[in-house]
Amino acid sequence: MQTYFQHKVLLQDPTLRALRERHSADKTTTGRLTMAHDKGDKVASTESSTPTVVGDGSEERDAGLPSSPLDPEVIKDEKSGAGARTASEDPFLVDFPPGAIDNPQNWSFAKKAACTFLVAQIAFVVGVGGSINSAASEQAAADLGVSTELISLETALFLSGFGVASPLFGPIGELAGRSPVYIITLVIYAVFEIGAGFAPNIASRCVLRFLAGFWGSTPLANAGGTLADLWNARERTLAFCMFSFCGFLGPALGPVIGGFTAQSYLGYRWCDFIQAIWGGALALLLTLFLPETLAPVLLKRRAAEMRKITGDSRYETSLERARKAVPFRAVFIDAIQRPFKMMVLEPIVIFFSLYMSMVYIILFGDLVAFPIVFSTWELDTGMRGLCFLSIAVGLFIIAALFPFIYQDYVKGEKLARERTGNPNAVPEPESRLRLAMVGTWLVPISLFWFAWTAYRSVSIWAALASQVVFGIGILSCFISSYQYIIDSYLATASSALSVLTIVRYPISGGAVMFMQPMFDRLGNHWALTLLGFLSLLISLIPWVFYFGGPKFRSWSRYTPKVQVS
Repeated sequence: MQTYFQHKVLLQDPTLRALRERHSADKTTTGRLTMAHDKGDKVASTESSTPTVVGDGSEERDAGLPSSPLDPEVIKDEKSGAGARTASEDPFLVDFPPGAIDNPQNWSFAKKAACTFLVAQIAFVVGVGGSINSAASEQAAADLGVSTELISLETALFLSGFGVASPLFGPIGELAGRSPVYIITLVIYAVFEIGAGFAPNIASRCVLRFLAGFWGSTPLANAGGTLADLWNARERTLAFCMFSFCGFLGPALGPVIGGFTAQSYLGYRWCDFIQAIWGGALALLLTLFLPETLAPVLLKRRAAEMRKITGDSRYETSLERARKAVPFRAVFIDAIQRPFKMMVLEPIVIFFSLYMSMVYIILFGDLVAFPIVFSTWELDTGMRGLCFLSIAVGLFIIAALFPFIYQDYVKGEKLARERTGNPNAVPEPESRLRLAMVGTWLVPISLFWFAWTAYRSVSIWAALASQVVFGIGILSCFISSYQYIIDSYLATASSALSVLTIVRYPISGGAVMFMQPMFDRLGNHWALTLLGFLSLLISLIPWVFYFGGPKFRSWSRYTPKVQVS
C-alpha cells in the first residue's frame, strides 16, 4: 500500500517532472523536424536545432531547468564511501537532488516521527512477547505437567531466537528494503504465536516459541538502520531514546499483562493469542502507514522511473553499478561474516557485548527472580506481575530527561564546531557515554538495595523503589552504549550492533534457566548480592572507553581512522 503511495509521490518530484516535460518537448521537436525534412521545408530545417540528447549535459538551460535531471552534487561511491563523482560529470548517475521529496531525510517531522513510532511499536510488541509468559509459568507448568524450571525453557528459547536471527535479518533488510522485512516477519511471528497457544505439550511449545522469537527479531536488527535513514546524528539522539524506551517498556509490562491474563478465566494460553492478535494488527498498520526508508531502494525506484521516462538504460544508481562489479552472493556472505569477525577482533564490540549482556541477564533474570522474591509478601500471580511496573516507572523517569540528553549533544556539537572551525563537525563518539557513566552505578546500587530490603518485616515499597532505580540505570546504559557504537562505526554500525544482539539474548535466555537454581541455593539476599557485585565489575566499562575510546578506535579495522596524540 505504501509502495503505491510512494510511487505517486515520486511522480510529482520536480526533477522527474522537468525531465518528463523536456523529454516530451524533445520528441515533439524531433517529430516536427522529421516532418519538415520530409516536406523539404528548408526554412524550417534551417531554423531548427540539433535534437537534444536527454541528460548528456551539453544542451543549454531553458526556463531555468538544469541541463541534467540532477543538480550538480557530490555522489558518494557506495563501495569506497568517498566522494567520487558529481552529477555534472556523470549525469546518468542517480542520486537524490537537493530537496528531493522521496528522500526520507527531507520528510516532515511529523512523518518521520510517525515512522519512528511504528518501528518502536514492533520493539514494544516483541519485548512484551519475551516476558509475558513468565508471569503465567505456574499455570502453564500445572497444565502441561512439568516443573516451573522446565517451563522457563520456552522463554529462554524465545530470547535465543532473537540472537540467532539477528545476523540474518540485518543484511536482508539492507538489501530487500526495511518495510517488507518488518511486515512479513511480523506476520510469521503472529502465526507461530498462535501455534504456541495451541501447543499440546512442552516440546512443541518450546519449538514454536523459539521460531516466534526468531521471526520477531527484526526490530533488533533493522531499527537502528531505519532511524539512521530518517534522522541526522543530532535528531537521532532524541529519536533513538524514544525507540529504546519502547523497547525496554515491553519486557517491563509483559509480566503485568501475563499475570492478570493467566489468573483470569482466559488462562495462560491467551498470553500467546494476545501476542498473535497484537502482532497481526500491527502488521496491518505497517502495511498501511509505514513507507520504505532505505535510500538504495528509493534511489532504485527513482532510476527506474527515469529509465521509463527517457527509454535510456544508462540511468543507474551507484549501488546498481556496484552490483555489476561485485556479485550479490559475495556481498551477502560478507555481510553475514562481518559480525562474527567483529565479535573476536573489535575491543569496543567485545567489551560492550559483555556490558549489555550483564544488563540483560539481570533484566530477564528478573522474570524468574521477581516471583521468588516477591512471594515473601505472599502476592498472587497478578500482583507479582504488577511489581514489574516499578521498572517501568524508572523508564518513564529517564524518558523525562531525554530533552536534556538532546541538549547536551547539541552543546557538544557547538563546541566541536567552534574548536575545529568545521561547520559540519560533530562531537566525539565518547560524548555519548556520559549518561552511562552515571547510570551504570545505579544498576549495582539497585541490586544491593533490593537484596537487603527483601524481608517480610520491611515494607514492600522499599524493594519496589529499588527497581525504579534499576529501570533508570538499564535504560541509561542501553542508550549510551548503542549511540556510542553507532557513532564509532558509522557505515558498519549495524554489524557491530548485531553482535550485541547475538551475544546478549542467548546469554539472557540462559539466565532465565539458571536464575531459579541460583536463588534456591544461595537464597534471595545473596543471589541478588552476587548479581550486584558482577554488575559492579562491568560498571567501569563506560569510564574506560570514555577516556580511552580514541585509542581503542585507532586499533579498529572498521571504525573511521582517528589520530591519537
